[in-house]
Amino acid sequence: MDNTFVIRSIVNEDSSATVSDYGAHVVSWTPAGESAVVWQPKAIYLNEGTAIRGGVPVIFPWFGKGYEHGHMTDRAPKHGFARVSFWHADTDTMTDRHVLYTLDSADIPADELAQITDGENPQFHAEYDVSVGKELTMALTVENTGDTPFTYEAALHSYFHVGDVCCTQISGLVDTHYYDAADGFKEREQTTSPLTFDGSMVDRIYDSQNTLLIHDEALHRTIMVSKTGSEATVVWNPGEEAGNAISDLAQGEWRDFVCVEAAANRDHAITLEPGESHTLSQTVVIK
Repeated sequence: MDNTFVIRSIVNEDSSATVSDYGAHVVSWTPAGESAVVWQPKAIYLNEGTAIRGGVPVIFPWFGKGYEHGHMTDRAPKHGFARVSFWHADTDTMTDRHVLYTLDSADIPADELAQITDGENPQFHAEYDVSVGKELTMALTVENTGDTPFTYEAALHSYFHVGDVCCTQISGLVDTHYYDAADGFKEREQTTSPLTFDGSMVDRIYDSQNTLLIHDEALHRTIMVSKTGSEATVVWNPGEEAGNAISDLAQGEWRDFVCVEAAANRDHAITLEPGESHTLSQTVVIK
């Protein structure tokens, strides 16, 4: 595999995007006539073994440090190896609207691959399809190419650009159960709508298949986020204290984004029998 950092530009009359071969990472997406919708920080650091901040990191095959049989595990790297791997770009099919990436179990060091749960000698083929136009659609398909079942977690950890997160609201989550990762994964219910932000950390895993609306008062727009193949939604903003402590963010940049991500994690992890595949996708559009 070529370990060269390559950032690809996809430009058409409807929008533009940049995508990194490292992590198959959508770095930015900007519809025509709009400011960026997929957020990138003021500085992007490219270091092998370190995930790119902002954009849309591909989380696979575990979320955080992993979760198995009702308990947190201690796998590394955090959020899995996909976002710190060099994926293969299919340059033969790449257009001004589309790029396809692939990653195989043969590309992954044996010690990291062995951490995939519930399967001896797990084998997989992953495809990540990015379509750029009036909408941004990202679809991660994982196929079990081995001869035993295996279980994995995945998420599309999308950072969305907002004018000020403290003037941003998210609707579509009322009466929804969630785990509050900012408070020891306590189980709670979203009893009010919309979800708002006040500068404290929000880190929640919702049991939700709903389409969500991000209402950005500062930029006077609404971002619609829909998905398929996902029974969980993660909403995250680090807040002021934790955000200003993140080394690859400038002071105050925590205000510039909110993460809303299609996820298949914890109780909603995916189990594939040999030959089976699953697609998790997320579509973003300005309403």
